[in-house]
Amino acid sequence: MTADVVLRRGPVVAALTPFVGSSVRVDKARFGAQIDALAAARPVAVTVGAVESQEFQVLTKAARLALVDAAREGLPADVPVLAGVSSASLKESIALAGAIADRGASVAAAVASPKPWGAAPTPDEAHRWFATLADESPIPVLLYNNPRLGVDLSVDTMARICSHPNVVAIKETSRDEQKLLGLVNRIQGNAQVYTNMELLLSTLVLGGAGAMLPTPGLPIATRLIEAFEAGDIAEAARLQLFFSEFPGRWTGLGFLPAVKAAAGLMGCELGEPLWPWSGLDDTARAEMREFLAKWDLVDHFAGADA
Repeated sequence: MTADVVLRRGPVVAALTPFVGSSVRVDKARFGAQIDALAAARPVAVTVGAVESQEFQVLTKAARLALVDAAREGLPADVPVLAGVSSASLKESIALAGAIADRGASVAAAVASPKPWGAAPTPDEAHRWFATLADESPIPVLLYNNPRLGVDLSVDTMARICSHPNVVAIKETSRDEQKLLGLVNRIQGNAQVYTNMELLLSTLVLGGAGAMLPTPGLPIATRLIEAFEAGDIAEAARLQLFFSEFPGRWTGLGFLPAVKAAAGLMGCELGEPLWPWSGLDDTARAEMREFLAKWDLVDHFAGADA
């Protein structure tokens, strides 16, 4: 199956994971409300339990599968669900790929990870891991390259992995424009190249597919892509300035606390980061609210499913 059949150009949204109080139980009501808001926005696709901002590492297999069920039930049929299958065990990742496929997921997303004892894989080992997953998975595979969460694969290694016919996309998170240029040159066409909010316009200009981003990044990303596709590069560049400050200005505690706080301010309350980790303090939230207000984003998602 070709990449453009499974995924299109545009924004892929990483749905954030809300928890009940200080537990690791998913807040189903809040997650469902987020899916309702995304259903109204109709991004290219929605991912669940796949990336570090979704706090998937603490979820049980049953909880990960329940996220797939909720997303598939709440989204329009033509909005694919991408679900995470990352695990220290390749056998478990293959089993998860089968399980999410049974629940209607369209793509299995896996992080390029260290070996179980912490060492980085060699290029041959990384290729072997992903080739085996792609061979065994009943649905296409997305390669997620995130140096903060796993390892940082080379362009050569990622191009080799993406030459497999069942690898249809890559999410590149290093924020390295030279690497992005190499990936678009070597991979786009065989697989869709998605990056992040900070490099969205650069990705589009170079011919990539778009960005994978959290829920609060979607409104501006959608407008930016629409402007770019209409040939209004000046407007696209103006909108990209939003991402020059968001979320980086508020990531002193990391990426996740900033985007969960933003989601709440935008009318999609998803609670705090997993306990015992801290969220933004009142001063930071007030500054973020003021920033979002300048872009007319406060309460943006409120009543989106009405």
